Amino acid sequence: MEIFKNHPDTHHICIINTKNIPVGVVERQKFLSLMSSPFSYALYHKRPVTLLMDDSPLMVEARIPILDFTKQVLNNKISDINKSFIITHNQQYIGTATPFDLMRMSYVHSNRISDTLQTRTRTLHETLNKIQTATHSINTESRNLKDESETLSERNITQNQHLLESDLRIKSTIQKTEDQNIKMEQSRNYVQHASRSIRESCEKINDTIEKFKKISEASDDIGKILNIMKSISSQINILGINATIEAAKAGSGSAGFSVVAQEIRNLSRMTSDALLRTKSLITYSQDAISTCSDSMNDNSKTLAGIIHHVDKISQSFKEFEETSIAQKEEINQLHKIMQKLNASTAKNNETVHNTNAICDNLFINVSELAQITSSMHTLPAHYNLQ
Repeated sequence: MEIFKNHPDTHHICIINTKNIPVGVVERQKFLSLMSSPFSYALYHKRPVTLLMDDSPLMVEARIPILDFTKQVLNNKISDINKSFIITHNQQYIGTATPFDLMRMSYVHSNRISDTLQTRTRTLHETLNKIQTATHSINTESRNLKDESETLSERNITQNQHLLESDLRIKSTIQKTEDQNIKMEQSRNYVQHASRSIRESCEKINDTIEKFKKISEASDDIGKILNIMKSISSQINILGINATIEAAKAGSGSAGFSVVAQEIRNLSRMTSDALLRTKSLITYSQDAISTCSDSMNDNSKTLAGIIHHVDKISQSFKEFEETSIAQKEEINQLHKIMQKLNASTAKNNETVHNTNAICDNLFINVSELAQITSSMHTLPAHYNLQ
């Protein structure tokens, strides 16, 4: 009674034994109602309190979750909301409470949860807004990336076509260069053959000149012999004249001798005429031989100059052939580089294709994420968290 008087907010008192184990509960209203009846004080004031307690109260272990205990309280169909229950831990007394306390604490706990949930919801809203903004930015950037990737793909396709055209042109140039090298080799062979023929002609012309010189020398010797024969003819002519003179001195008995002398004179005259004609022909031959020799000398010099130029042309052909071979090698190197560039372009096209696929997947994932964030925006209103 003193405890209830001194503690007006105390509605029930748990009765425990010496081992701190609850044995019952004294409720304020029931106790005061009983003690206010006539003779109750005189009847109970020196009796044990166990006579006035509820010896079968509802007890709960402290480790049991509130939701499970709430179900247990509801299953017990407590009619009095102020009816108390005892909380224990390992059967030791901890405290007492009522369903009203349970409701109040549940309400307080729910408010705390609601406040925490509202705070987290606001944070989630802010996060969702950021995610949505980032999603929109990613979506825009992914579209831009896809557009740029498609543009790059088109450029790579165009570049690949140009590379193929360049490759075909390089192959055509290589073929033309090879054909030109073959023609240059044939031309060089022709020039070398012509040079050999011209050298042989020069040698033959030089031999002919030497022969002409020998013929000219022989003509000189023949001229000397003709001069001797002319001198002999003159002497024969003089001898014929002397014989005629002697035959005239001898008279008629030397008529035959006169005829012989006349014939000798005739023979001398014919010989002299033949010698003059032969000398004239030999002179003409010497002039012709001299002219031919000079012409052949000029031709030999001209052919020597032609041989010199042909040698230069052959050297130029050789240098041009070497240059053409070097150019062919450079074109082959360029062709290899173009092939590598073509392969690199093909790999770039494959990379762009993969990038487009990644962009498509990214766009799909970003769209799904945007839909999810949009759906999550409606969660607070859907569950009426406020």
